[in-house]
Amino acid sequence: MVTFDFDTPIDRRGSSCIKWDIGPKRNQEPELIPLSIADTDFACPPQVTEAIVKRCQHPVFGYSVAPQDFFTSIIGWFEQRHHIHFEKDWIHPGGGVVTAVSYAIQTLTSPGDQVLIQTPVYDPFPAVTQGTGRVLVESPLISRNNTYEMDFADLERKFQGGVRLMILCNPHNPVGRVWTREELQQLAQLCVRYHVYVVSDEIHCDFGLFGHSYTSILTFPEMHPLAVCCIAPGKSFNLAGLAVSATVIPDPEINAKMNERFRSAWLINNNVLSIAATTAAYTCGGEWMDQQIAYLEGSSRMITERLAREAPHIVPAVHEGTFLMWLNFRDFGLSGEELSRELVHTWKLGMNEGWHYGTGGEGYMRLNIGCSRQLLDTVADRLVQMHNAHFPGK
Repeated sequence: MVTFDFDTPIDRRGSSCIKWDIGPKRNQEPELIPLSIADTDFACPPQVTEAIVKRCQHPVFGYSVAPQDFFTSIIGWFEQRHHIHFEKDWIHPGGGVVTAVSYAIQTLTSPGDQVLIQTPVYDPFPAVTQGTGRVLVESPLISRNNTYEMDFADLERKFQGGVRLMILCNPHNPVGRVWTREELQQLAQLCVRYHVYVVSDEIHCDFGLFGHSYTSILTFPEMHPLAVCCIAPGKSFNLAGLAVSATVIPDPEINAKMNERFRSAWLINNNVLSIAATTAAYTCGGEWMDQQIAYLEGSSRMITERLAREAPHIVPAVHEGTFLMWLNFRDFGLSGEELSRELVHTWKLGMNEGWHYGTGGEGYMRLNIGCSRQLLDTVADRLVQMHNAHFPGK
C-alpha cells in the first residue's frame, strides 16, 4: 500500500489561492492563519496530477465532451463506496454545485414559490433562493446535546404551508451532521406526502467520519420523481479550482427539463482538464481518500480533546462528517462582530462567522481542519490562549 503525506505543510501562497492569497481579512492581517474557505491544503492524489499532465501533452484544448470513462468512474465510485447505483443517463456534468442548485430551483419552481432551508446552513443557499425570486423559508435545526436534529414537526408545518422545494445539505455544512438513513427516510416520507422537491447538495458525501456513513437521498426510490442530487469531486480530492460537478437526476421529465435549462444557458461544454482529473480521482483515489479520512479523524480528535481539556468554554459540535468543525463560543458573551474581530486581530485566526449561516449561527465559528497537524496545533494553542484570557484560572 502506498502511504500518502497529509502532514507536510504545503505553501499555497502565490498560487492564486483564495484562502492564502486574497481570502477574507488577509489584507488586514498578513499573519492571519486562514481557516475559512472550504478547501483543504492537501496535495490531490498523484494520479490526478498525472492525468492532467498526460492530457496537457496533447496541444489542442478545444471544445470537449465528457467521455464514457468519466461516467463509469462516477458510477463505480458511488457503487463501491456508497452502495448506490446511478445510471449514466442520470448524470449531467457541470461547473459547480451552487450553479446546479440555482438551476434546479429555477427548473422546479416559479418566482414567488417557497423554498426551504435548514439553518444554520451553507450561506449560498439563501442567496440563490432569493436571487431567483423565490421566497426563503427557514426550518431551524434543533440543537440538542451538542449535536443537531431535523425538526420534522416544523418541516411538516412548513410543507403544509406551501413549501414547493427544499434544499438539503447532506452531509451538513456547517454543523457536521451525517444524516442517518432513518432520518432521511422520514424526510422522504414527508416530501412524498406533500409533493415537495428536494435539491440535495451531497458534495461532502465522502467525508463520513468515525464510522458515520453517508446515505444519498436517491437511495429511496420514492424520491426519484422529486429529487435532484448534486455531487462533485472538489471537496473529496481538493479539486475545487477545476470547477467540476455533476447533477444526478433519475426522473426522465426532470432530467429533460434540467438539460434544457443548462442548454438555454449554454452550459454544455466541459472543461477538458477537469474531466481528466475527475475520472482519475474517482477511478484511482480510493486509498488516498481512506488515508485522508484517517488523518482528518486524528485532527478532529486532537481539537476536540484539547478544547475539552484546556478550553472548555469553546465547545465543538459532535463531529460526524466534513472537514469543517462547528465551534460554540457563546460562553464568551460576545456579539458575532466582536468575536470575529478578536479572533482576527488579536489571535490571528480567520474562521467563518456563524451568523453567516442563518438562524442559530450567532456565537459560533466554522473551523476548517483540512490542513497540516502542525498548523492545527498552532490554531489550538491560540484558541487555548484566547480562552484563558477570558476565563483565567479555568
